[in-house]
Amino acid sequence: MHHILFVDDDTNVLSGLRRWLRSARPEWNLYFATSGAEALTLASKMNFDVIVSDIQMPEMDGITLLEKLQETHPDAVRIILTGHADNASYLRTIGPAHQFLSKPCDNQTLIESMENALGLRQLLQSPELRTLVADSKSLASPPDTYIRLEDAFADPDYSLESISEIVESDIALTTEVLKLTNSSYFAVTQTVSSVSHAVRMLGKETLKALALFVGLYRGFEGPPNQAANLKRLCHRSQQIGVTAALIAEFEDLPREICHAVPSIGMLSHIGTLILYANRPDEMEAVTKRVETEGISIAKAETEQFGACHAEIGAYLLGLWGFPAPVIQAVAYHHRPMDLPHKEMNALTAIYVAQHLTREIADQENGQDPESRIDMNYLALIGKTGRIEEWTNIARIVSQKYSELTNS
Repeated sequence: MHHILFVDDDTNVLSGLRRWLRSARPEWNLYFATSGAEALTLASKMNFDVIVSDIQMPEMDGITLLEKLQETHPDAVRIILTGHADNASYLRTIGPAHQFLSKPCDNQTLIESMENALGLRQLLQSPELRTLVADSKSLASPPDTYIRLEDAFADPDYSLESISEIVESDIALTTEVLKLTNSSYFAVTQTVSSVSHAVRMLGKETLKALALFVGLYRGFEGPPNQAANLKRLCHRSQQIGVTAALIAEFEDLPREICHAVPSIGMLSHIGTLILYANRPDEMEAVTKRVETEGISIAKAETEQFGACHAEIGAYLLGLWGFPAPVIQAVAYHHRPMDLPHKEMNALTAIYVAQHLTREIADQENGQDPESRIDMNYLALIGKTGRIEEWTNIARIVSQKYSELTNS
């Protein structure tokens, strides 16, 4: 049984929620509090899976309440309801909430947010790992630039100029935006030097994914050698996304899939950032095992932490309210064969791209890597004869990124 706490000083709101949810989700254990103090009393007696609080309450507001509950219930999913859209960006950057929903919030949106949150708990079975993600104050909310972009894109009348201004205010993001748009994926014959031109080429989802990854990378405060590893990871994630997009285009996948995979490729290693930021020594040991024993990074991480970066990253993206298809792709990008499908899809492109990108990087460093691509999986989806063409695509992207990095 799932335990969910609602906090609101408006008794009419709570009464409406009680009536509707007990009918719509009778299997949930629902608890209601009309103040922060009452909520803390309930929390002292019960471990809650999800906590939903109004932001404006007398004596103790929702932010203060969730800050206290973050200490006592670190692995609970925390959701804030706010009717003040003008303050939402500021609150997200400082608050302990994972998701912000605007009031009035329709019942279906609220229940979908809670169901997604509860589903995430099944993704990571280890309470220690749930706590690792949920209790990381630096990861409680997405980075500021990402949130500003989200707010800007929420306006149906947003302008290219307003988006470009946000990007230009972030030097690190500007650098990566220009680097990505000058990659082989966009197949341009001239250098893209204008941020507005780059923004127009990237598209909304890829731009947001890049802002998220760059923001998290920039917030890393670990040792210099690990920071260098993360910089390589940032660029490798871009390569994976671009390679996957070109493979998807080569296979004539739908246009919307081709546009989605660059962002999924970048987001696929968000979990690695979490592990480096919170368990740097253990991650160094994991990396050494991969190098000396030749095992996969997913296997080494799972044996060390109980889950790999794919599952941890998917969990975090779910906390932040990303759509289910993105979460699923990030969670399964090392094992697409575990999902029921018999034809190539976006997940296939990401899976193949990451392996080919790694293999080519190893070859460029003088190694002779053994391919870890599951040929039985490719046989299942009828793509065993495509490896040579896909490898050529990955090699072109690698060469282009090498030129951009060294220029």
